[in-house]
Amino acid sequence: IIFGAPGTGKSYTLNKEKDILIGQNDLNYERVTFHPNYSYANFVGTYKPVSYKDEDGKEIIKYEYVPGPFMRIYVKVLKNSKDKNNIQPFLLLIEEINRANVAAVFGEVFQLLDRDENNVSEYSIHATEDMKKYLMEELQCDEKDVAEIKIPDNMFIWASMNSADQGVFPMDTAFKRRWDFEYIGVDDEAAEI
Repeated sequence: IIFGAPGTGKSYTLNKEKDILIGQNDLNYERVTFHPNYSYANFVGTYKPVSYKDEDGKEIIKYEYVPGPFMRIYVKVLKNSKDKNNIQPFLLLIEEINRANVAAVFGEVFQLLDRDENNVSEYSIHATEDMKKYLMEELQCDEKDVAEIKIPDNMFIWASMNSADQGVFPMDTAFKRRWDFEYIGVDDEAAEI
């Protein structure tokens, strides 16, 4: 998490670092901005009504699992990991992470943030039934292959956070300790100041 006052270049810095990590391959990254109404359903995914046209061109509504940015990037990482000769880095970039209630937004994904010495999630979580079904369809695999979820070592989660704003949610210590923090202050040498 890069944090500091508004306007100090947090997003600019993350963009530069993103280009170093993944190059110009924008398929390997996703950016999301948290806000007070952002939820677990938005971030991870949930069943939602989706509009389709049937064979006769008539609009119909079906319910299906709609993945959020976390699940979309996670699926890309798992698809890439099938080709052991071409493992690529993937990045989920979260802007304004403390604008939402992060404990509620991350839900059980919170457990995956602890990484071991190989940078893989130290603890796994059990996939919900809707997650399993979605992952089995996307990855063309068996249920046993997606029963538990861990973040692999080539999936990165970076974030920005304003430290001097009103209307932000406090982060508990258990959440904070799972991140590395980097402070960006005001550049007193900048000509515009």
